[in-house]
Amino acid sequence: MKRRKRKAETNLPNDLLPTGSAILNCVLADNPFGGYRKGTIVNIIGDSSAGKSILAFTTFAAINQAGFDKYRFIYDDAECARDSFDAQKLFGKSTVKRLEAPAKDENGEPLSSDTIEDFHMHVKDAVNAKEPFIYILDSFDALDADADEKKIEEALTARRKGKETAGSYGTSKARKSSEILRNIRADIKKTDSLLIIVSQVRDNLNAGMFGSKRTRSGGKALKHYSWYEIWLHLGKQIKSKERMIGVESIPKVSKNRQTGKNREGLFYIYYDLGIDDVGSCVDFLVKEQYWKKKKQTIVAPEINFEGTKQKIISHIEDNDLENELYTAVGECWNEIEDSLKLNRKKRFE
Repeated sequence: MKRRKRKAETNLPNDLLPTGSAILNCVLADNPFGGYRKGTIVNIIGDSSAGKSILAFTTFAAINQAGFDKYRFIYDDAECARDSFDAQKLFGKSTVKRLEAPAKDENGEPLSSDTIEDFHMHVKDAVNAKEPFIYILDSFDALDADADEKKIEEALTARRKGKETAGSYGTSKARKSSEILRNIRADIKKTDSLLIIVSQVRDNLNAGMFGSKRTRSGGKALKHYSWYEIWLHLGKQIKSKERMIGVESIPKVSKNRQTGKNREGLFYIYYDLGIDDVGSCVDFLVKEQYWKKKKQTIVAPEINFEGTKQKIISHIEDNDLENELYTAVGECWNEIEDSLKLNRKKRFE
């Protein structure tokens, strides 16, 4: 590919926020420095262990590093996912210091949402504070609806008395979700905030022969009101000395109101590092032959260096050349996108 004139500095548009992965930024917005549009709702749906919570936390860290100091970082840990990794080690003290729960009890202890109604109240409280915020709900599946909780209690009481029970659970949550997301969508946009809702993949038992076999809870409301819908798929295991040290995570976008394009990418997640943004970008450039590889030696003209993958990574990290790397990724990505254009005569002027 022919190289374009480059700029090594971060080129982050005013309307975008970084995801924490240059590859995912490109997948969402054709820009390696930013992917999430301000004022939108994002739904991340994923397999177990595909890295949903890691990606969500990485977004906090990337936005913190990018200098968005006026944004509040609200983590609604409805599933207690934060206990599954060392947040300070993976994302830094300065990021963790900014984290806050959506509410506190009378003793000052953090409170997360238990129901969809709690979540609604917490988002409205954040909006009323009149400060932009990044709000991550992890996860939507951990929430019930007040009406469903009441049904469960009534059913348990009936069973204890030996009586039959009727009706189904979960319908109230789907109905309430639509009302709540419709209500808060304008608030999120008005404050230039970002709401990320994490969802678990579920088997769709009503898919039929041609329907999707994968779905998520909450009905169609999340898909309808989300600006981006990102499905995280679990790829290959990464092993060293026969032991698993990480995984490949494959984001596939099925709804993208930013570019209108459904794309997919790949990045690596290591248990003691988090998302390996540099390694993922190096492999992307080699795979697309933007950086040539001769046996084990990679030729990287943008950073004026040649060497093995590990030496390339070390050179980039030791010399703070990440922006040069991301710029190369953006150029490669957009040259591919340009090659896909039809370049036909316009039908209308």
